[in-house]
Amino acid sequence: MVHGDKGGVGKSHVAQLTAATFLSVGRPISLIDGDAKNPGLHRYFDSKQAPVLRINARKPEGIDALLEAFLTAEDDVLIDLPAGGSETTSGFVGTGSAAGEVDLERVFQEIGSRLCVLFVVDQGRDAIVALDDEIQRLPGNVTDFIIVRNHRLDVPFDRLDNWLTTKGPSNATIIDMPSLDRRVVEVLVTAKKHIGEIDSVEAASALMKIRAKAALRLWVAELQKTGLLDG
Repeated sequence: MVHGDKGGVGKSHVAQLTAATFLSVGRPISLIDGDAKNPGLHRYFDSKQAPVLRINARKPEGIDALLEAFLTAEDDVLIDLPAGGSETTSGFVGTGSAAGEVDLERVFQEIGSRLCVLFVVDQGRDAIVALDDEIQRLPGNVTDFIIVRNHRLDVPFDRLDNWLTTKGPSNATIIDMPSLDRRVVEVLVTAKKHIGEIDSVEAASALMKIRAKAALRLWVAELQKTGLLDG
């Protein structure tokens, strides 16, 4: 589950990189786009061979659709949450009997799996507050948090470091989102292709293709650090 505190933090970029990475290494994965306003996963990855499920993860019926996907999937599931994803996770700590609510701990124990949250943060205060809230909210015995640092600003992550020192989990896994030449992003958006399809984009120069593939390699290495991909 790719999560963040607000729009513009880099969450969708991480979701698209992760989806492209799994596909590039032949790792089966089901893709869910939970962002009704900006469905990036659906826009760039949906096909007849591998359809992307679109839901509104901020509504009870969308939360139920997401939980059904968790319960019935044979492989890994990746969901790109919308901005304000805490409205989704608030339904993960209910009694489990009402629509849009579930006892997440019981669900994941029943299917013998774990929920992995890739939480994207920048150097701002709001990101750390939101991350702390989610760690307090979700059951730790079935949930793993991976903190993804977005280095969009050339300043240190002092707030994150202070939080980790004073109250953050001692076993937090921290990885870094690779930067990507804006021109690469623009040609992919125009061509409606994801980064793993860069070779098929006629408007992409040789240098753009090299940079796109470098970003994928960097992200593979970061995910290998977390155990989500084999080394």
